[in-house]
Amino acid sequence: MELSEQVSGTILVVDDDDGVRTVLTRWVADMGYAVQAADSAEKALEIMRDIEVDVALCDVRMPGHDGIWLIDQMRRLHPATAIVLATGLLEMDPMVTLRPGVVGYIVKPFDRESLTEVVRRGIAERRRLQTEHHARRPLMLPSGALEGHVVSRG
Repeated sequence: MELSEQVSGTILVVDDDDGVRTVLTRWVADMGYAVQAADSAEKALEIMRDIEVDVALCDVRMPGHDGIWLIDQMRRLHPATAIVLATGLLEMDPMVTLRPGVVGYIVKPFDRESLTEVVRRGIAERRRLQTEHHARRPLMLPSGALEGHVVSRG
């Protein structure tokens, strides 16, 4: 990445392994993104109550609630957040990887290039979802009516 290239966005790293979480957090910060870290699915949701997250990089296997549970909660509570799964499994179940919001997965141990690629894909998806959401919002007209709705003046 060139120094002149501007990046923006907030990435949430969710992994119960301190070492993995530390490395991922450092790598994401080195890419120029704001980064938050959580050691559990519950802590991740707590962070997301206060901070808007563009991409959540989630470990699949964690004690307590796992990454699959977290995906479902994020879809319900934060539908525009792009999700990247991190796993030690060489192959992921398509029922997991094809869930709404999941933009990809990386297999541990991974390298910076793989991480960079999947985070950028997540940022692009987040922007697409935000644009789509904004386009679907009704426009409020000066009269107080919503665009496309009939106003009865009785």
